[in-house]
Amino acid sequence: MPRDRRQGWVWAKMSGHVNEKNVCELFNDKKYCKQFAEALSIPAIQSASVGGLREKSVSTVLGKRSRGKTDLRLSCENGQHFNFSIKKSLAGQVFLITIDHFILGFEKQFNVTIPNDVKTAIELFWGSHESVVDIILSVGTSPEYELSKHRLTACTLKEYDAKLYDSLLNWFKDNVGLLADFCFSKGLVSDDSLWADYVWYINKVGENEVDRIIPIKEIISACEENKDLVCYGTMNKGTTIQLPFGFVQWHSPGRVIPGCIQFHHQYQALTKILKNDKHL
Repeated sequence: MPRDRRQGWVWAKMSGHVNEKNVCELFNDKKYCKQFAEALSIPAIQSASVGGLREKSVSTVLGKRSRGKTDLRLSCENGQHFNFSIKKSLAGQVFLITIDHFILGFEKQFNVTIPNDVKTAIELFWGSHESVVDIILSVGTSPEYELSKHRLTACTLKEYDAKLYDSLLNWFKDNVGLLADFCFSKGLVSDDSLWADYVWYINKVGENEVDRIIPIKEIISACEENKDLVCYGTMNKGTTIQLPFGFVQWHSPGRVIPGCIQFHHQYQALTKILKNDKHL
């Protein structure tokens, strides 16, 4: 029988942990370790460890504790270590965060200030602003959808205030590199030794045969070079913002209002903008 959404999420989470464990076990083979280190031009590998079900929460820039982006940590004989974020699927969620944590966490992680008009636009587009319902009832372009999700679509945001519409999109364009860094490497984690260095698309649970490592610095650079790809989605009056590495949308896993900001990665989108990633 097909899985419902919750069953699918639980299965994906559990199979992801199995995948991480299987990947970690690859490094029990000394020959594989040698070939891997040579391919990435890193020092000889001494050991590998994985978070998965035993992953511990870590300190964040918000003064709380949360999970980091690193799924696999390689320790080298010279004392260096390299962290990997493992993706077993070619597309899916890369970061889910509440609206207020996104705004405050982004500012603290990168020591920047998000302009007030952009904060307002974020709160309207993702639905935490107190004026959302009034705006929908006044100028909503997709009122049934917008009221059910308690957020504005891009078309309604433009109808309400074209300057806010432009400010939000331009901020995402100007900060797309930092957003990639936030989603793939740093998240809210405060300890830089725990940030991910690479994204590794690899599936060891039989779903696909991808095996590709991408330095996150290359993702950041490629996103900045392709910031003109940032645009509002066209489906349903504009419910997403399209990004060089995927897209960002509204999502409420617990069906609570307001929802969260959900970033998605897409392997095919990344392959179109990257130049210097590694095939193993």
